Amino acid sequence: MAGYKSSLLLALVMIAGISELCSAATHTVGGRTGWTIPSSPSIYTTWANGETFAVGDVLVFNFVTGAHTVAEVNKANYDGCSTSRTLGAVHSTGPANITLTTAGTHYFLCTIPTHCTNGQKLAVTVTGPTGSPASSPAPAGGAAAPSGGAATPAEGPATRTTPSGSPTSPTAGSPAADGPGSSSPPGNFAASTGVSMLSLLSVGVAALMF
Repeated sequence: MAGYKSSLLLALVMIAGISELCSAATHTVGGRTGWTIPSSPSIYTTWANGETFAVGDVLVFNFVTGAHTVAEVNKANYDGCSTSRTLGAVHSTGPANITLTTAGTHYFLCTIPTHCTNGQKLAVTVTGPTGSPASSPAPAGGAAAPSGGAATPAEGPATRTTPSGSPTSPTAGSPAADGPGSSSPPGNFAASTGVSMLSLLSVGVAALMF
């Protein structure tokens, strides 16, 4: 019996880890209203305020092919309902699925004349992992190294040569030695995974006590 409970607990922990890796929400724009000329200009704003969007999530625009379109635009074109320049393709076949690939505010509208001015437009704010390079502001003055920083390759210890003239191997633990595949996942992802797995582990431990 104890062995069965231990196996069950291990399976629950594994499932929790896999679900964290595969989680990505799908949002049906407008809910039951779908993607159409709304009865009120505030419908899509109200809908977006009730949702939480993250990088990797998918927006589903439900509309009848030929009746509407959807395209991403910049804020100026969104505010003025202008289709002079779109960001990417104009989706004219419904339903249209659009994946949110970057953090920030994304703007969408229908490119058919008068549809946008009648309220068929949507703005969503997408969040990314805390502390990720994409969400951190760049330092002032560009990416120049600070004064007194690391030595140039000609002077640094990682490029010392052997008597034969061949370069030595990079020091273990350095980026060159570890390779690009050794970088750790964003801290927020690791933390959220740990919390979910810890919660599930606590439930399993409680079950074993009964």
